[in-house]
Amino acid sequence: MKKPANRNRKTAYAVCGLILTAVCLFRFFAYGQEEPEETVVYKEETVQSGDLVQGITERGSLVLQTTDQVYDVHIEEEDTEDEEDEDESGRYLKVEAVYVKQGQRIHTGDPILKVTQDSIRSVRRYLESERANAEILLEELENTYEVEQVKAENNRRKSLTDQTFAETVYMVDMAQIETDLALLEDSVAVLEQEIRQIETDLEDGWEAYADLKKSYETYKKRYEEWDPDNLYTYIPLRTEYLESKKRYEDETEKRLEQRETMADKQEEADKKQKEIERLQKQADSRQMEARQAYETAALDGDMAQEIYAYSLQEQEQDIKTAREDLESLNRKLADFHAFVGDDGVVYAGEDGLVTQVYYEAGDTLREDSALITYAGEHACVLSVDVTEEDISSVKVGNDVEIVFTACPETTYTGKVEEIVSTEPSPNTAMVSYPVTVRVEGDTAKLYGGMTGDVTFVTGQVTEVLYVSRKAVLKENDASFVLMRDADGGIVRRAVETGFSDGVHVQIVSGLSEGDTVCIETKMEAGEETGVQETSPGGQK
Repeated sequence: MKKPANRNRKTAYAVCGLILTAVCLFRFFAYGQEEPEETVVYKEETVQSGDLVQGITERGSLVLQTTDQVYDVHIEEEDTEDEEDEDESGRYLKVEAVYVKQGQRIHTGDPILKVTQDSIRSVRRYLESERANAEILLEELENTYEVEQVKAENNRRKSLTDQTFAETVYMVDMAQIETDLALLEDSVAVLEQEIRQIETDLEDGWEAYADLKKSYETYKKRYEEWDPDNLYTYIPLRTEYLESKKRYEDETEKRLEQRETMADKQEEADKKQKEIERLQKQADSRQMEARQAYETAALDGDMAQEIYAYSLQEQEQDIKTAREDLESLNRKLADFHAFVGDDGVVYAGEDGLVTQVYYEAGDTLREDSALITYAGEHACVLSVDVTEEDISSVKVGNDVEIVFTACPETTYTGKVEEIVSTEPSPNTAMVSYPVTVRVEGDTAKLYGGMTGDVTFVTGQVTEVLYVSRKAVLKENDASFVLMRDADGGIVRRAVETGFSDGVHVQIVSGLSEGDTVCIETKMEAGEETGVQETSPGGQK
């Protein structure tokens, strides 16, 4: 039974030894190595003076915007069956020599080409002949216009006179109708008054007439019944009978005459009333005719000025066209003289790079044609894409700085000329906007296709002191830099900072241009560095 116990004890010792060995190894590797010594390195930097620029940088390709220098004296084409005779028509300039070629840089006043003196004289004679014909045509049209103007004025005055006369005739005619009707109506009124008077007289004398009739009938009866043999009473009775008879008959005749008169007057009144009705009907018709005549004349009178203007409109338009043609020919002659000058040489209008030459010696210049194409001094633009995160910081007119890959030593300036707002493509997750930038200054070294980095300036300060941002340290919201004292030791100096472009920071106060500051860097022992290593105490 003891042997198994010994074996168990040996096994336990072996296990303990292995554990102890493992622990020692772990402590050796975990804690037995010494920590590396840390070295502080100070890099010196000088305080500089200059401009600090903050912005967004994008890359773009240079494009040259070209301009044509043209021969812009337009001469009307003439119909001709023989195209070979066109050069002999005197309407075209002939090139004698060409002084520039593609890719050449030109300056204002440099000769481009020269035209022959013979062709200059021919074209000048042609243009002067055309101008003389235009002057003659204009004079003829102006003389014709004066004659037509007098005729139109006479027609206008006649129309106005006819209008006034028609108005007078209308008023007189209407007045005459009203007068005739008034006279007839007055006459009828008089007749009716007379008729009423006769009726009144008859009515008022009726009782007297009845008494006369009764007295006559009484005397007649007594006379017819009286004994004629009794002359003593018969004769007086007969006398009274005859007198009463005569009075009755006279009154009867008088009343009959009054009735006849009344009937005549009534008949006359009826006739006049019918005449009134007839005149009234005629008056309506005459009034309508007079009104129509007047309105026609009035319309002609009102339109007289328009007719007057319209009658001269065609002549005025012809004169205007002829005058414009003459002015155009005068301009053509002036442009032609300015183009050929005194020596027939055409000169460059501005500095630029020739990209195309269209003529050579012996060619004929056609009107409105380009002589050369060139990129001017301010014709260099770059198109860059700015992301939607940055586009809000870019505005038309903003300043930019440009560095081209082909000439990195030169920083060009420019301005934002255009921002194109486009619909984002559905096939890309990146939204960007094309921005056109125009290059300013001397662009003589630039060619189309060059690539360059464009920095859109979002902030800028000029003529300030600045150092690397790494040189400025902070503690308790206070800024300071490290500098060496007279003994070579490292000391702190408080500074006030300002604008930063992300790499450098402005020094507002605390340092002067040319001062040397130290940038502290901690490095592990054995790590190689190209800078001078110095302890904080200043010993190397």
